[in-house]
Amino acid sequence: MKKTLLSIFFLLAIYSTGKAQSSAYNGGGMLNVGIGIGTPYLGSLYTSSIPVNPTISFEKGIANGISAGGELSYAGSKIYGINVNVIYVGARGSYHLGQIVDLSPKADLYGGLGIGYVVVNVNDGAGDSATASSGLGYGLYAGGKYYFAGSTAVYAEVGYQSLSYLNIGIAFKF
Repeated sequence: MKKTLLSIFFLLAIYSTGKAQSSAYNGGGMLNVGIGIGTPYLGSLYTSSIPVNPTISFEKGIANGISAGGELSYAGSKIYGINVNVIYVGARGSYHLGQIVDLSPKADLYGGLGIGYVVVNVNDGAGDSATASSGLGYGLYAGGKYYFAGSTAVYAEVGYQSLSYLNIGIAFKF
């Protein structure tokens, strides 16, 4: 529990830093709401009770071309009658390539790193449950956004991150 509280405190510190710094890529914040496909945490036995992993992240510009924020993801599976639930809470930071590559104003290419805490909960269906294999989670990703309507974009990110190998969804800039 102390580690979870420490992770939440870390996310709040990152967010506060972002609010105190200058604006980044086109200024303001970005809320990403999406789904993840595939997970490195549940191995080859992964058969999700939800066919995708819901994920949400927020980033705020902290310097020219650099953003930082937090992420929350969930993955669940039933393996040999045992329910496994995985939650990731972490911080993420991205470098937006628009600073060095001439891109359309509708495009945003970026790469980034993430670090956080993964909580794995196991329940055998007979009332016994335990937290197992919880610990530090990390990630490295590359992604892109395409703005199809003002401040609304679709996005895709690939890499070893949060709880998925591929995240896709919709992003809102404000």
